[in-house]
Amino acid sequence: MNSKLWKIAKPVVRPVLAKGVQILFYLLRMFPIKNNKVLVSVFEGRRYDDNQKFIMEELHKLRPDMDVVWVRRRRYNYELPSWMRSVNWRSWKWLYEYVTAKIWIDNGTLPDYFVKRKGQMYIETWHGGLGIKKVAMDEVGALAKIRNDRRYLKGTSLADVYISNSDHLSIIYRRAFNYHGPIWKCGYPKNDMLVQNNPKEGMKARKDLGIPSDHKVLLYAPTWRLRFAENHYIDMNVYDLDIQRLKKTLANKFGGEWMMLIRFHPLQRLYAKDFQEAHPEVKNVTDYQDMQRLLMATDVMVSDYSSCIFDAALRRIPCFAYATDFEQYKNEERGVYYEMDELPFPYAKNNDEMEQNVKAFDMDGYLKKWDAFAVRMGLNETGHSAKDIAEKMAEFLDGKTVEWQNDYPIQITQSI
Repeated sequence: MNSKLWKIAKPVVRPVLAKGVQILFYLLRMFPIKNNKVLVSVFEGRRYDDNQKFIMEELHKLRPDMDVVWVRRRRYNYELPSWMRSVNWRSWKWLYEYVTAKIWIDNGTLPDYFVKRKGQMYIETWHGGLGIKKVAMDEVGALAKIRNDRRYLKGTSLADVYISNSDHLSIIYRRAFNYHGPIWKCGYPKNDMLVQNNPKEGMKARKDLGIPSDHKVLLYAPTWRLRFAENHYIDMNVYDLDIQRLKKTLANKFGGEWMMLIRFHPLQRLYAKDFQEAHPEVKNVTDYQDMQRLLMATDVMVSDYSSCIFDAALRRIPCFAYATDFEQYKNEERGVYYEMDELPFPYAKNNDEMEQNVKAFDMDGYLKKWDAFAVRMGLNETGHSAKDIAEKMAEFLDGKTVEWQNDYPIQITQSI
């Protein structure tokens, strides 16, 4: 069915399909819950990364005989550990795995037709952290109507706990997701590596990508625009960062030889190849799976509205914001949680401003701004959150009652 026909038919067809799947959930209850099974989903099966990757690796250390099932989309190719198996997203077996898994762990909202059984646990990690882009019921513009649909948020009521890394994110959970359960502000597992800041992790990424050990690395990682999907056209002019000019400016400011990396949003994978063809001096790392390890190999970070800039700042490296379309993005896309000048990152709207920001960069002043911002956001990154969460999961798999620490009681947010 083409997109126009589906848009017309969706209001009628979708509720029927959802009800049918919900009935299947109930029928499949004839199969028992398997007490050693964990079902994992990241962006509905698109990648092997994010918080789930690090939690599962810690859990495997504690329970090496555990059955881990990773949800995978058929058209996305990536490697999984040998101790993990996969199930195709939206297949019949996909439903069976959900019905019989002891624990579900996801980084996005579940469909409204999902039904959790007594004796199952659902852990929601989300994926944004200190994100700039508004989410769920906070969104404005084209997505606002969708996000305010009760069906969109029904899955949040199934969660036993939401994992947070800051007061900023915890407030969002309460308000934008209308979530009333426990929120554990234990930190984000994907950021443990960045907090620990072990140079060996960066060396691994450099070896994977063929980056000489004596070169400094700039990573440019901009995000996607919703209007591209609506118009079926990507305006590459918003990514007009002058790489060669920036390379010279960085060399003059910080010294050394520089390797320039570009990492586009996964939805722009094909365009990333075109970008590299036009800029052969830039290495395209869009398909490199391990974003956190890539950040470990980075000396300077440039982004626009992606939350990865906050992750990079955990390593206390220089981070710069470059965005030519902020007013349009703020008003027409989905809304933002901050004005760009509220952030600790020097902000440029064009290449002239970018060059001046690098020339004028003061590390001590930048770090003071970052530290003040982290305090204001109530940031809590421990460096061991993956292990902490895995230990809770192991207790549950062993049949113990798990009490989640609720670092953000609902009565606190009612006065915000």
